[in-house]
Amino acid sequence: MSNQITVDAVSVLDELRVDLAPMLQESGQSFDRLRTVFMTAVQQNPEILKCSELSIKREIRKCAADGLVPDNKEAAMIPYKGELQYQPMVLGIIKRVKELGGVFSIACNLVFEKDEFILNEADPDSLIHKSDPFSKDRGKVVGGYSIFRDGDKKVMHLETMSMDDFDRVRKASKAPDSPAWKNWTNEMYRKAVLRRGAKYIAINNDKIRALLERQDDMFDFTQPRTVERVNPFTGEVIESTAAPAIEHKPQMSMDSQTGGRGDKEPAQGRQTQSKPADDQRGQRTSDRQPQGASGGKTQDSNKADKPAGPPTAPPDVSVKKDDHAKTVEAVQKILAIALTPDIDPPSMKGILINTAEVWKEQTPDYLHPLLRSCIDMTDWSIRRIRDGEPWSAEHATFVHKVKTLLDVEKLSIGKYP
Repeated sequence: MSNQITVDAVSVLDELRVDLAPMLQESGQSFDRLRTVFMTAVQQNPEILKCSELSIKREIRKCAADGLVPDNKEAAMIPYKGELQYQPMVLGIIKRVKELGGVFSIACNLVFEKDEFILNEADPDSLIHKSDPFSKDRGKVVGGYSIFRDGDKKVMHLETMSMDDFDRVRKASKAPDSPAWKNWTNEMYRKAVLRRGAKYIAINNDKIRALLERQDDMFDFTQPRTVERVNPFTGEVIESTAAPAIEHKPQMSMDSQTGGRGDKEPAQGRQTQSKPADDQRGQRTSDRQPQGASGGKTQDSNKADKPAGPPTAPPDVSVKKDDHAKTVEAVQKILAIALTPDIDPPSMKGILINTAEVWKEQTPDYLHPLLRSCIDMTDWSIRRIRDGEPWSAEHATFVHKVKTLLDVEKLSIGKYP
């Protein structure tokens, strides 16, 4: 039986070799190591191979894209109701944030009722946490904290959460009674405080943001709210359904509450039009209705907000010499999002939102029409991916036109030449 399990595990991985190799190489890992670790995980838990083949391949791709291995330290593969669930673990998240996020050290611990914990909240360096790690009875968990330090060992951010906070996170989970919460309860608590704290760190890395967005996908924050994700240049909806609410938002986020940043820009800077079906992108801006009067948005509005077509070409903008390098970097970052391997559309949306906000701040106003068109193309492509419709030909044509506009030989965007 053990031999058959090994053979099945190898077969599943070998089918993914071509797809996984580039992702693994980028994160400094090898396919052979991933395969060996996955085989070990399957031998320890044969239930993994009883999950649907689609879910197995999907979750392995996620794990590889995050640069982790499912060794129950960096990440875990957990069967649940016939589907496999990939769970990044605290060690894995810390590893990737330190590797890619410019953070020197991260401490993430739980506090038990018999521990000594002292903190002057006005001074993060004042934290004192004393415990006996070898004690068989430290009491119940009463809270947790995470500390992020930079290269000079200065505190970048300190996050604390109480048991009430942990309970709210668990209740918001899509599966509060899943094996992850039942068998890895303390690990899930640590992940909650780590995830929340990491959102306050200015991380200009798409992979880290994707990993943190993937953590948000585990939770279903569906409390009533009037938050929409919008294009920061136009104030128009990028996601027509309310985005998952999180208790703490990232420093750079395009989540905009009613009257938020996107709605504070002068009207002349948005280039919006009064006719809902005739705006610049062809997107139905009439979908932006307040929740309440119409009973809130439904799942069908995802289809309703699909634009009629992608931008046909970028605007004819003359880029100043001093701004050329930054402009190339900006359009590469935005247009490459739709080609991010093995990232699901909701995660792509989150990356697009954060990336757009960052580059809006870092580029002069005269370049905003160009960036806006790139955002629109990427948004259109992600929606087509979500709906299972073709999109790559239009995306590639648009990229070629941007390349011509910027007079560069190549744009580093996924597989494109």
